[in-house]
Amino acid sequence: MIRRALIVLAATPLLLLAAGCPDDEPASPTEDASVDGGSDASLTSVCPTGYLGDPSAEAIIELRALRADGTDVPLQDGDDLAVLFPPQGGRVSFVGVRALNVDGCGMQIVGALRDPLTKQIRLDGRTVNLRRESDGWGTTGRGTTTNIEDSAEIGDYSNIPLCPNQWADQDVFDEGFELEVVITDRRKKTATKKIAVVPRCAEPGQKETACRCLCRSGYVLGETCGEDAGVDGAVQ
Repeated sequence: MIRRALIVLAATPLLLLAAGCPDDEPASPTEDASVDGGSDASLTSVCPTGYLGDPSAEAIIELRALRADGTDVPLQDGDDLAVLFPPQGGRVSFVGVRALNVDGCGMQIVGALRDPLTKQIRLDGRTVNLRRESDGWGTTGRGTTTNIEDSAEIGDYSNIPLCPNQWADQDVFDEGFELEVVITDRRKKTATKKIAVVPRCAEPGQKETACRCLCRSGYVLGETCGEDAGVDGAVQ
């Protein structure tokens, strides 16, 4: 699994940004097999998912996200997007897909949240294997629920880094943003989807308080936000 997180201007197409970010390390055979001329034989790997759907049809994706309890839920236009405290600290949203008519092995998924005011985005890219469902579609994740405290399990999703908020001119909670997801399979087949979402600090109690501090407009890096804020300067 490969991770990338960047702050970039929205004027640059997300697909070009994804293509322009070289992998930090080569993917293992279970994550991504090399493609040589696009032949089926060259796409052989130990990933059991295989091709999902019709190779001649247009790729289709539906967006998914994790809630605070780890439940994987569909995302529709206008839905809330959970902002969560991950093992790596700060605050992120875990975004995934359901996909059809794509190679389900060694797929790149790039998720980005765009601030409509600054036109900046925060993004994260991963190389993942989709899980084949009984209806023939493939999904990110390992089942209906994910342990959001487990780095390996959340690695199956784009971990979009949202806070500390030093990029948006509005709070990264309770305000409207644009979510964009791009997938690219090993045959270089792509699909993109954009929807409007409203980020919400989704964990109760002290974590919610820290989230609202870290994610507010004008947050200053190092500012104390509570013991579980997950950034330098937090109370220990």
